[in-house]
Amino acid sequence: MKESFEVKIFAMSDTHGALINQNYADNSKTPYGVSKLYTYISKHRTESSLLIDCGDTIQGSPLMYYHQLHRNESPNPVGLVYNHIGVDYFIPGNHDLNYGKDYLCNFIGNLKAKTLSANIIDSDKNSYFGVPYDIVNYENGIKIGIIGITTDYIPNWERKENIQGLTFLSPIESLKKYIQELKKEEVHAIIVVYHGGFERDLDTFEPYVQDTLENVGSRILEQFSEDIDVFLTGHQHRSINRMYKNTVIIQPAVNGKLLGEVHLHFEKNKDWEIVKKDHSLVSSYDYPSDPGVEKLIEGLLEKTNLFLDEPIGYVPDNDLLVTDTFDARLKKHKIVTFINQVQLSATKAMISAASIGNEVTGFQQHISVRNVLSTYVYPNTLTVLKIDGLHLRQALEKNAEYFVLQDGKITFNPKYAYPKIEHYNYDMFDGISYTIDITKPYQSRIVSLKYGGKNVSDTDEFTLVLNNYRASGGGEFEMYQGLEIVKEFQLDVAELMTNYIREKKTIVIPNIKNIKIIT
Repeated sequence: MKESFEVKIFAMSDTHGALINQNYADNSKTPYGVSKLYTYISKHRTESSLLIDCGDTIQGSPLMYYHQLHRNESPNPVGLVYNHIGVDYFIPGNHDLNYGKDYLCNFIGNLKAKTLSANIIDSDKNSYFGVPYDIVNYENGIKIGIIGITTDYIPNWERKENIQGLTFLSPIESLKKYIQELKKEEVHAIIVVYHGGFERDLDTFEPYVQDTLENVGSRILEQFSEDIDVFLTGHQHRSINRMYKNTVIIQPAVNGKLLGEVHLHFEKNKDWEIVKKDHSLVSSYDYPSDPGVEKLIEGLLEKTNLFLDEPIGYVPDNDLLVTDTFDARLKKHKIVTFINQVQLSATKAMISAASIGNEVTGFQQHISVRNVLSTYVYPNTLTVLKIDGLHLRQALEKNAEYFVLQDGKITFNPKYAYPKIEHYNYDMFDGISYTIDITKPYQSRIVSLKYGGKNVSDTDEFTLVLNNYRASGGGEFEMYQGLEIVKEFQLDVAELMTNYIREKKTIVIPNIKNIKIIT
């Protein structure tokens, strides 16, 4: 009988601080979370198994928002949990830099897992976070090479001070280099862990998003599939479990909803070789939360909930709850007007643009910090741009692509839901009035645009405030790139909103219907 050996690989990605099954919007329980994944992992780990996290780990939940505000008072909760559950490898994601380079470095420094980062380098051209790759050596002689890479599109989104001193190299070029190094080491399998996604359909390889190079997973498969045995991905929050030629592809959704699992079966002839690859996605919905994980963060969770429940303002008309997010975009909910009002107040710009997240709560009559963080869910800051009428119209035309007619009814364009849910890429403006005719072709839907009651010409100039992600062109808004930056504000928008509510105390928002959508 031939000698055989099995290596299990467990993959998490985009957990975004969802350490336990906690719904911070209303303090209820969710059916998912890392603590539920761990219940499964703990029962199926072996001495030869590996647990890998693909990034976007330390940002994204109110628990992490609270911790970064009080970072010196307690250890990073993700670090505590990941050390407890035995994460072996961590690959930085773009959102892991949102709270600054120092915050990420502190997390990495206290992590038992090895950090792999092949394409983020310092001025000496060394990996800034950890090492480019690692080789797992088993006692029987099997060697597994693991390379970690991150989307190099981060400088297009992130605040400059958060990435100062970092250079982001091409994932493709980095893989060319390190795959060759691993082959020289005569490894028996190569795992690539990429915090990034796919720019093409995995069946047809036809492009389904604008090719900005944010995601290059399809290019990686085309160029390196003969070398890569397992390709663990993230960033797009998709559920992917499939093969491409001889490469297993996994992407385990978001917030600890799914766990990727790959079994590499080796047999020994003259040398070890892979004879079979099993792969699956495991749902955390099917498992209870691990009490050990819950115990680790109960103190910080208690402090977080006290912080979130602090009352900061009052809505006498009780009209700022969001019950239908599509309707809130179609009819411009008052909560959007409120966000724009805060942005205009803070920056004194002429025009403001804001979106709402994929899922938001709005404000209850008695506003709490929890309401704010469940309404403005991203760690964005504000940028004021100088913009002319031509570029403003281009931006409005891009936003007008959000709506389509289907069976005579207005709905959203499917491209905002696949391959990644991106309803947050539809902005609504205040300070101008405009009309969108969705019966017209794209790029000719803005049939009226006025400022101060007067038609806007291509040469008119304005100041426009919007979040730093959008100002950098994020969401395929290239018309903003290269525009003059008038001013940048370093406070998070959620913090600006909180301060505004504390100051005003009573929040009354006018029902400004400056956006008309006609058919």
